[in-house]
Amino acid sequence: MTEPESFYKNIFASLADGILIFSSDLKVTKVNQSAEEIFQRSKNSFEGEHLSKLFPNQPNIIEKANYSIVSQISYHHVEGIGYRKSIKKSFPVNLTFSPLVKNSPNITAGIILIQDTSLHQELQENSQQTDHLSALSSLTSGMAHEIRNPLSGIRGSAQLLLKDLKNSDQREYMEIVIEEVDRIARLVKKMMDLTRPTLQDFKQTNIHQVLKEILILEQETLERKEGVFIQSYDPSLPTIKANKDELKQVFLNLIKNAVEASPKGGQVHISTLYNTDYSFRKKQDSLSPHSIIVKIVDSGPGMTDATMKKIFTPFFTTKKRGTGLGMAISLKIIENHKGKIKITSNESIGTIIQVFFPVNK
Repeated sequence: MTEPESFYKNIFASLADGILIFSSDLKVTKVNQSAEEIFQRSKNSFEGEHLSKLFPNQPNIIEKANYSIVSQISYHHVEGIGYRKSIKKSFPVNLTFSPLVKNSPNITAGIILIQDTSLHQELQENSQQTDHLSALSSLTSGMAHEIRNPLSGIRGSAQLLLKDLKNSDQREYMEIVIEEVDRIARLVKKMMDLTRPTLQDFKQTNIHQVLKEILILEQETLERKEGVFIQSYDPSLPTIKANKDELKQVFLNLIKNAVEASPKGGQVHISTLYNTDYSFRKKQDSLSPHSIIVKIVDSGPGMTDATMKKIFTPFFTTKKRGTGLGMAISLKIIENHKGKIKITSNESIGTIIQVFFPVNK
């Protein structure tokens, strides 16, 4: 039984990847909705557009598009750069070229299957930060152990001296010494968190329960700033295999940062989503196509590009009394859970953090 034409039109419209159909003169004749979304332009604006306008200054792409028609050969996994005319911005793509087979023997058109790989690229760039943590591990571990021993001696001696001091000014100075020693000890502990073996005590974990416990801890802090949490949770969210204590450490750090960044009367949006989108999936990806996404959006001043580039660098911080280890440790934990993290931020707009965790199907 021959399928009606509407059946194939529905398939064409439903595909998550973008599709461009082009003629022998390499001009676009038809696109699907995903292509409209990827290039952020209307269907009508594509008609008659030469491929060189969509993929500028890339002769290899034009060459493969032409050869796919002339030689009737398909080309898979061709890396390229697409161009969004409306916002004058480029983005990475993965392309597949195929000749369009029709009833007639002469092939006069071709198809390009398009995957926007922006998300994949951003996640991979963030993952590379983990390599820096590994390089620092042996040095940091050695330093931490060497520092802890004399610290204990300094603190013990300072406490003994404090008992014998009668002068109030001298007592105040000694109390400052003890307080600063304790601060260094906390920093050393965080340094050791970077180098400790990753925990493998994974159990089925409810992300919503983890978030609930963290929000209870941070609720009062945000209320003092007259701010509110806005929650939007996906009820279909499955559990994941995870170490709950480590996830609490990650989300406590991320949500605390969002609360601190938000101004008086600001909002912190927290949402979850069960994602089954294959459009960013490639064979070499470690991230499952079935993923849980936790999104945290603050209403703060945002970050500069320079800050964004260093966000996961150990000991980098914009806070007066920050250690600069929170984000580095969070990244390590997320990577240990085979997850990914994506951060986008604009000055005067705010910061968006997306954490992806795979769901084993």
